[in-house]
Order: sequence, then C-alpha cells, then structure tokens
Amino acid sequence: MKNGYDLKRHQDIERAIAIFRDLSAREHWTRRELLHFQNQQLDSLVRYAIRHSPFYRELYQSVKTDQPLQLEDLPVINKEIMMENFDRLVTDPRLKIAELYAYIEQLTHDDYYLGEYRVLTTAGSSGLKGIFVFDRTAWSVILASVKRAASLMNLPSLEHMRVTSIGSSSPLHMSYRRAVSMESGLQKSQRLEATTRIEELVNELNAFQPEYLHTYPSIASLLAIEQHEGRLYIQPKVIVTGAEVLTNDMIKNIREAWKILPFNAYSATEGVLGVECTYHRGIHVFEDLGIVEVVDEQNRPVPDGLPGHKLLLTNLYQYTQPLIRYEISDMITISEETCPCRLPFRLISYIDGRNDDIIYLEGIKGGLVPVPPILFQSPMSVLSEVREYQVIHKRDGIHISLALRGKAQREETGFRLKDRLKRKLESLLIKCPEIHIEFVDGIERDSQKMGKVKLVKKDL
Repeated sequence: MKNGYDLKRHQDIERAIAIFRDLSAREHWTRRELLHFQNQQLDSLVRYAIRHSPFYRELYQSVKTDQPLQLEDLPVINKEIMMENFDRLVTDPRLKIAELYAYIEQLTHDDYYLGEYRVLTTAGSSGLKGIFVFDRTAWSVILASVKRAASLMNLPSLEHMRVTSIGSSSPLHMSYRRAVSMESGLQKSQRLEATTRIEELVNELNAFQPEYLHTYPSIASLLAIEQHEGRLYIQPKVIVTGAEVLTNDMIKNIREAWKILPFNAYSATEGVLGVECTYHRGIHVFEDLGIVEVVDEQNRPVPDGLPGHKLLLTNLYQYTQPLIRYEISDMITISEETCPCRLPFRLISYIDGRNDDIIYLEGIKGGLVPVPPILFQSPMSVLSEVREYQVIHKRDGIHISLALRGKAQREETGFRLKDRLKRKLESLLIKCPEIHIEFVDGIERDSQKMGKVKLVKKDL
C-alpha cells in the first residue's frame, strides 16, 4: 500500500513539473491572450459540468450552450448551496458526502481517497465547513502553481534549502497537505504548529536555522519581535506569509528583524492562488487557473481600485467538483496599476479580511455603520508597545485583548489606545461604544481553525 502511494505521489509530482512548464509559458502572454484562454476553459468546464453533474444540469437548464458563454449570465453559488447539493454537484457519482465525512474523521496522513482523490476541508471560520475533493490531475496543477509561486519569488527550487512551515498539522488542510505531497526528500523540512507556545517555536527555529520560512503574518510578526529582543537568532533568506491579513505593522516588524520584505501570498482551499513577485507591488492572481470577480453585495462588478464586498471564483481546473461563480467572503481590492514584471495577471493591492468580520456600530446621526477590520489597524500600528491584539465586538461594547512588548506600561498604553480608537471612530461619524481592554500574555490560537487568528471578530 505504501509503495503504491509513493508511486502515485511521484507520478503527481512529475505531472506537476510538466504542467509548470506550461504555466511558465503563459506568463509571457498578453492580457488579451489570457482572457481568450479563460473563455475557452470556461466553455469546456461548463459543458463538462452540464454533462456530468445533475446539479449543474438543472441549474444551467436555460443556459444556451450553442453560443459563446457569458460568465455574468451564470448563477452564483455559495458554500451552503454546494454542501446541501454535494452528491449531485460532483461529477463522480461514487463521491457521497456521508462517506466523505466518515473518511475525514479518521484521516491522519496524506492519502488517496478511492485511490485517486485528495479530500480537504476549510477551517469553517464562518460557521460552516466546506469539503473539497481534488482528482490527481487537479492536484498536480496545485503543485505546479506552488512551483510557479517559488519562481516568481526568484526561487527556482526549494529542494536544497532548509524550509520551515508553521501552520496547521492537519491533513485536512491545504497548506499541510500541499507541502507533504510535494516533498522530494532532498530538502530539509521542519513543520511546526501555529498553536505551539512562542517560546517552543523559538527553540525549534534556533535549532533548525531555516533559510525559508512560511507562516501566518501574525506568527511571522511575533517571531520578528523575538528576533529583535534577542531570544530568536535565525537568518531566513525568504519569508512567505498568507492565510491572514498582513498589516503594515507586521511588515515593519519583519523588515526590522531580518532586513527583508515578506512575500505575501493569497490562497483558498477552493483553488485560487496568488503571490507577490520580487517587485512587491501586490499579489499576482493566477488568472489562467481561475477567474476572480470582485463584486459588491448584489454581485455587481466593483471597479479596480475599490474594495469589493466579496469575490466570485471560477476554478478552471477543477472538474471533479466544479466551482463556477462560487462565493468567497474575502474583501479584496484589485490594483489599478500594472507590475513592472509584465505578467499578464492582475494584482491584489489590499486584502481587508472577510465580510463576515465586519462589525456594525451605531452612527452619530443614527443607523448602523459598517466597520471593516482594517479600521482598527491604524490606532494599533502607532503603538509600538503592542505585541499582538484581537478585537471582539460584544453586546456591551468593544473588547480588546492586548499582549504588550517588554516592560510597556499597561495603564498608559490602554489609555492611549482608547483615546486613539475613540477619535478614529468619531472622525467617521461613529458613536464610540464602551471599550474594554484586557491585557494577556498572548492571543489564543484555535487548532480547529488551523491556528489562525482573526484580528477582529463578533461574539453577539
């Protein structure tokens, strides 16, 4: 069994290398050539879904396939719709949601379901977990896109580097599974859990001395503080962050500690992936693998340069579980600028968190005013004493958990923060609610959420 697994895994890697060559060639396309390719892939995907998925056959019964497809004419689906119709949505009738639930409950390592599929779940931060099934060809595309990301960061190969990944240790999560499935055995790898105490992470990293570090922005920032204060002493050549919002304050900490800029990456289990290139002008979305639409609450397109309320993803390589105009709650802004690297892909200039992280506060002139998570960043960023924080909106006001650096004065820091936050809210005509500050040693990380931290969340 193990030999069979190893053979398949190496075949998947070999296929990924061939796909990577195709991806590299596409990077020299014009924007017009890219859009033409997207239209071709969309047409093939929709036709396949209609033939093989009872759900899409019914959903698209009025779609005219004898003429060019218009993406905006296709209905939008979301996680709830997908999960409720899972057995009818997938194109392999052997895939049954009840059996997949039983399978993932006992999964402890990288494995092929039915000998040909990898099954993953999302963290369920919005309250509903999603299950996603990738066939071997689709998985090779994912591995190839990781190689592309490394190439855009000017890293032709990670095989001879000391690589540390700090994140989830669950085989149900993309970051872990992706890394394990593409290990060649040549590189020296270290995988650590984001929920591990910072002191233990420091000890492990000091012993391993990574050259390449991939982790959440909040973890990278904490480690940068440890480096600055003399407890951590590593010299990574490359730092890649993702899966959380990367704030300017975090970038500042990382740059001060190691004199390098982190490469920010954007990925979702559903299949979208992007990364910064060496110009650090924004995240290049791999648009030859997926169509990303930035839209408002009514699914209307949002112009480049303005933040969207959510995005709609069409995964162009996922045929087993087609995701066509699939709703993702990330609030992103597409840049109006192009990158000097001349890639044909658009740039994400800002990631403002998820729309389900928005809190609503009473306006000075009445009514409720939406407050995005990013609003809390500026009052925090000017306070160098803050090590990490979390904002929780409760019925009795705003509760802020603060972990401070060194010997910072709690009372003074708390007073300054309340004052700055109050002035910030009132400048936006928002009535400042009661602010409660609790000083903590660190922000607790939930292993069920892959060890990620929401900077702002609701508990009403």
